[in-house]
Amino acid sequence: MVTGSSIFIKNQKLKEIEILKLREQYLEQFIENAESQYDSIRKIRHDIKDKYTTIYGLVKDKKYSEAEDFIMDNFDLIDHSEPYIKTDNAIVNAIVNAKLTVASTLGIKISCITVSSFDGINEVDLCDLLSNILENAITACKDMPVDSNKFINLEIRKENNIYSFLIKNSIHQSVVKNNPKLKTTKNNKDNHGLGISIIKDITWKYNGRYDYYEIDNVFCSSVILET
Repeated sequence: MVTGSSIFIKNQKLKEIEILKLREQYLEQFIENAESQYDSIRKIRHDIKDKYTTIYGLVKDKKYSEAEDFIMDNFDLIDHSEPYIKTDNAIVNAIVNAKLTVASTLGIKISCITVSSFDGINEVDLCDLLSNILENAITACKDMPVDSNKFINLEIRKENNIYSFLIKNSIHQSVVKNNPKLKTTKNNKDNHGLGISIIKDITWKYNGRYDYYEIDNVFCSSVILET
């Protein structure tokens, strides 16, 4: 005889298996992003070497004005080669820098403010939380029209033993109105649909809360964790 408790346990086991599969996907995606970043850095280093050669030639020929103009025109190369954050936590650095690099290559404007340490939060939970909230923001921006003002703002703050994660991203239509339960729009709904569930599980684990709302065509996700 199948009891309600045995069905519940079975469903929990199935959910755990799906979450493990999703984490494996995140790991594979992270490796791909890391390889992409490495390739980008190699190209930037090669480009910088060419730029130095050009500047050296201009200075050697005493074309100082042309050299100055050339340097000013290529300042953006430095911006693209720097990481977005550098905290005391390697997992946070890896996840956030990889995700925001992907966002930047998609033409999404990025801003990020964060604390340095994440004492009291399990690194697997940090990985799952940041991967999900950033991936959701990137997906929302990708779905916007090409000529839209796409942006993602990430703020991580701490007061006493309370951590707050606030991510804001641009939208072209109301998510709360059209998709109030935040159901995934991706084809693989079984795996991608677990993202919000994972975030809620993490907030429950840390006696926190998860909220989302909209202000002036901006979707806001707020996660509070208590350590």
